[in-house]
Amino acid sequence: MGLEFQEWMLNRHEKIKEWKAKTGQKCYGYLCCMTPEEILYAAGILPVKVTGSPDKLEVVDKHVVRYACPYVRSLLDLAGRGVYEYLDGVVVCNSCDIMSRCEYYWRVLSPKAKPTIMGAELSPYVLYIKSPEKISGPGVHEYLRDEFRIFKQHIEREARQMITDEMLSQAIAVYNEHYDWLGRLHAFRKTQPLKVSGSEAFMVEFSSLQMPKDQHNRLMASYMQELEKRQPLSNGGVRLFLSGGAVDQFTSQIYNIIEECGGHVIAEDIGVGTSYLDRKMDTSIPPMDAIVKHRLDVHCPHTMTDDPHPRERFDFIKSKLSGTEIHGAIFFIPMFCECRNLEYPFLKEKFRDELNVPVLYLESDYSQGSLDEARSKVEAFIEMLKG
Repeated sequence: MGLEFQEWMLNRHEKIKEWKAKTGQKCYGYLCCMTPEEILYAAGILPVKVTGSPDKLEVVDKHVVRYACPYVRSLLDLAGRGVYEYLDGVVVCNSCDIMSRCEYYWRVLSPKAKPTIMGAELSPYVLYIKSPEKISGPGVHEYLRDEFRIFKQHIEREARQMITDEMLSQAIAVYNEHYDWLGRLHAFRKTQPLKVSGSEAFMVEFSSLQMPKDQHNRLMASYMQELEKRQPLSNGGVRLFLSGGAVDQFTSQIYNIIEECGGHVIAEDIGVGTSYLDRKMDTSIPPMDAIVKHRLDVHCPHTMTDDPHPRERFDFIKSKLSGTEIHGAIFFIPMFCECRNLEYPFLKEKFRDELNVPVLYLESDYSQGSLDEARSKVEAFIEMLKG
């Protein structure tokens, strides 16, 4: 079962192209978890998480400043090299300064003509959602619902069909099953002795962001049965919390490094990861409101609440750690990421004072050199925790 997940992680572009050729359906790439995937799924469009890679940059330096987030530079480089040419559309949200500019950069680096009427695109190749940075307070829900309504209209024009509430409800049912399976997986990782490594759980989660959710759900049913019968890992290792980075193949390597040094990631706070994958949507309210409510409960480093002294990010992280024991925390942060770097001093202090957990800070420029440097620091950190 794990081989199928691995195939989708290592060969995601080829697998998606095969899926398109087999089904004749479209796929849209999205850069942020604020994207209402359920609307795409309801229209028969495959939502695919756009990610970076460890590949050497080739074209992005001509367009994007070197001091921009290396993760974003990496995924834009792939776009400029034509790796994402198979996408029928791209969805960009304003989740941070450089991400919000990806609407322009993607159009320049990977232009694609779409059908027009009197010179206007029926549905733009790059769609932009102005998601709110403040996720609570008066008017926030109504504002995002209007943004999603406009997005839905674009997708209806792309799919040449109306997306009804019934279709949205059916999509929500599939996604709720998906969130339930991944919630079970993350709960399973808290058990002692450990039966699943952090790198394996990461692979399962990553594949879910590339393949159709109904297909992933079927695989998860068999996979979780296999986990229940599995023997504990021979080396439980030091139990760690990991924060930062994104769900992509580069970040997967830090999991491997941690395990090779004698540790295991048993919980994390990774972009487009457990921040939104482990809770269901409310089926007692209209489907569009359910999707909006779900996305406004995403506790991302760029978001704020109406609390004048916000600590909601730390409270969210504590909820991830509820019911488990960790020996240390590693913050693996992309260089020039203002959102995560701004919150790090506060979180480091809270980990020390409230959780009594040592913290290691790692900065990455998405190069092999930064991974080599991280290895020596992780090894020393784990040795320290072992005492």
